[in-house]
Amino acid sequence: MRKNTKRTPMLKTLTKASYRANRSRNLVAILAIVLTTVMFTSLFVLSESMMENLRQMNFRQAGTYSHMSFKYLTGEQAELLKTHPEITGWGESIVIGIAEDEGLKNRQVEIRYADDTYAAYSYAYPTTGAMPIGKYDIALDTAVLDALGLPYELGQKITLHWRDDLNSEALTGQEFVLCGYWEGNASSLASMAFVSKQFAAEKYDGTDIAGQIAKNQVGGTHMLSVMVKQESNLEETAQQILSDLNVPELSYGVNWAYDPQIKYAGISDLIPMLLGMILVFVSGYLIIYNIFQISVVNDIQFYGKLKTLGTTGKQIRKLLYAQAGRLCLWGIPAGLLIGYGLGSLLVPVLILSERPFVSASPVIFLGAAIFAWVTVRISCRKPAKAAGKISPVEALKYSDVLVHGPETRKTKKGASISRMALSNLGRNKKRTATVICSLTLGMVLLSCVYAKNKSFDLDKYMRSQAISDFTVTDLSLSSTSGTFNPYGLTLSDQLIGRINQLKGLQDTASLYAQKTDLDLTPEVLDRMETFFERDNRQRYEAMQYDPYWIENYDEAKRQKKVKALVFGIDGFLPEMLTEDAYVLEGAFDAEKFQSGNYVIAGGYDTQNKKETQPTYQVGSKLTLNGKEYEVMAVIDPLYPAGIEGRNGEDAAYCMDFFLPAESFLQIFPDSSRCKYFFQVAEENQADAEKFLEDYRKNHDKNLPILSKATMAEQYRSETMSTVITGMAVSIIIAFVGILNFINSMVTAIVSRKKEFAMIQSVGMTTRQLRNMLIFEGLYYAVLTLAASYLTGTLAVGIGVRMLVASDWSSTFRFTILPLVVCTPVLLLFAVIVPCLCFRNIEKISLVDRLRAAE
Repeated sequence: MRKNTKRTPMLKTLTKASYRANRSRNLVAILAIVLTTVMFTSLFVLSESMMENLRQMNFRQAGTYSHMSFKYLTGEQAELLKTHPEITGWGESIVIGIAEDEGLKNRQVEIRYADDTYAAYSYAYPTTGAMPIGKYDIALDTAVLDALGLPYELGQKITLHWRDDLNSEALTGQEFVLCGYWEGNASSLASMAFVSKQFAAEKYDGTDIAGQIAKNQVGGTHMLSVMVKQESNLEETAQQILSDLNVPELSYGVNWAYDPQIKYAGISDLIPMLLGMILVFVSGYLIIYNIFQISVVNDIQFYGKLKTLGTTGKQIRKLLYAQAGRLCLWGIPAGLLIGYGLGSLLVPVLILSERPFVSASPVIFLGAAIFAWVTVRISCRKPAKAAGKISPVEALKYSDVLVHGPETRKTKKGASISRMALSNLGRNKKRTATVICSLTLGMVLLSCVYAKNKSFDLDKYMRSQAISDFTVTDLSLSSTSGTFNPYGLTLSDQLIGRINQLKGLQDTASLYAQKTDLDLTPEVLDRMETFFERDNRQRYEAMQYDPYWIENYDEAKRQKKVKALVFGIDGFLPEMLTEDAYVLEGAFDAEKFQSGNYVIAGGYDTQNKKETQPTYQVGSKLTLNGKEYEVMAVIDPLYPAGIEGRNGEDAAYCMDFFLPAESFLQIFPDSSRCKYFFQVAEENQADAEKFLEDYRKNHDKNLPILSKATMAEQYRSETMSTVITGMAVSIIIAFVGILNFINSMVTAIVSRKKEFAMIQSVGMTTRQLRNMLIFEGLYYAVLTLAASYLTGTLAVGIGVRMLVASDWSSTFRFTILPLVVCTPVLLLFAVIVPCLCFRNIEKISLVDRLRAAE
């Protein structure tokens, strides 16, 4: 048999002809592909942007995006490290000292020379002006300029003071000229002050840097921030570099922002996005599959004629895939553009950051396009297979009836409009099931998202985040990357005095904090090991991502000594912290506690309240800073009543203890308040808020203020992002379902013009025919609602309940309100759509319809 070399041109011609002949189908299909691509693109934009913003946030908290740093180096050691082949890039600095000017006591300002790479690694490269070139040039960030009360003006003179000798109180001062500045890193309490290379070189010319290091001095020492080939196993890489160069004694630190546990935590945040993509795929599949299934049914006689002319099943499948490809050429690019725009709008809503980053990675467009194309391809598979398999004889006899068995049925009750409508739904069970599934998916998802959002519990959130109407905090506690200063000057006596004079003030409380060494008894060591290693080894393993915690925990066991974080509390704090819900062991006696002979130990909240706590047990004695105390109770401290947000060395393993403020100040007499809590009558809260804002504006621009009102607003902002995203996806999927329903009804009515003309010619009235179509629409609606109420009740009652159970800020509330609201809307659609479709057919006379059918 001679091979036909014109098959490909023939298929192209047929594809074009079929494409032009089905404009209404094409429009619906392109719209479905656009919607599917929009959802995929938006989810890809959100996923990529969230991951990148999370990475940048961690880097900014760490103060650098370099992989590791080597500290306290001589110039020769720094040059030696640069030669190691594992190091791919580096930035170098020379330390001068820490600024100790009056306005900078609440902010650590590191004076140093740095090259451009080091500045870039540290998010400290000037955006206005330039890096220092002249001998007395200096570059600062806006946080330092604010703290010093200086304008953002280049060329102004700035004097800084520092200690050349850390063991001396003598300060060295120098007047500099501002040559550049950049926006301060709000995620860090440390700032850089960059001086020129000439200034550093002349200052330490002839200085024995090795001798400086031996005397624990930092002036003149070099620091190297480096990038290496692989960001995994940075600890091993650093040790290997030092070992290879035979300098294992050098100090180094790896960037905790690259810790695998943090990366996995970020990936876990993308699980909702993954679920969203699965739902998008399912909804896209349902509508695109239905469109092509209907198209195959409508064109089945055309495919039969092609089969008669010798076209193979494989060619017909190719024809259908080619049509889908042409539709994708229109739908996917439009969906990518609209989806990226929508995703870009949602990123600032989802990511509560001053500078939310919107990713434009090629992965977004490539991934969304591939996902959309695969969805279309899979959706076309079954219809294409069915079109390719049908025989010419079957195709020419086909009339949209996919039922098997006898076509004539006898019933005792006879025919009725409603039963005829119900029977019509069974003529194409696949199409009916697809439409019902598509509508049900959107409505159930909408119900789940709404139920999850209704479960957000503002009161529970507030109880765990704020224990008073207002809280003012020492600046050293306001960053996740800083170390707290027990002698901070933020909460001055002047500020506390003015707060105590506020109108409507109802109650106050102070929090002090200090660290001290505490000897561990064999009993306490045994309780530690029981809690972290024996009863639940996962508790110890879960802390592996925090090297400071692990190091201090292991060191405490070896040395039988631990760092104790001692808090001094007064006002309403003692009673609040020792409510029954928070007491794990023992009982609180206010009179005994105020005697100054007792201490409350901090423990860990567990599901089993009777579990052994890893601290001193009730009744045991311990010595804090030279004074002996007896443990009265063990509590699970409220999050806001401690030093939350600790990182680095402050996050190391330690034990918490609470003393009356008066007793605390006897053993730590120079301590200042870390936090001050106060309650204000509701009608006076606005005035209190205004006072604090004015104080921050006029006296201390960096004063950390927390109020229940701002916390509530922050909570609403955070939850609103979840609400908007969930609702947006749900509404789009619901819209896809409605589009599927409309398409199915329109196609079912248009494809049965001949049938309608015939039954009208034998006596069925126009009103009866219209009612039959309305009944068909209502049956769709009723079946969809039945499936939605059943599935929605199970999904909300089981799925959402399980999801909410793992969320500490939520309380499950069963609701299917969206289903109730959607019920009349869906019933209305079920009536309007058939009526509008039938009106278009009705415009054509019965005779013309019968002739067209022939």
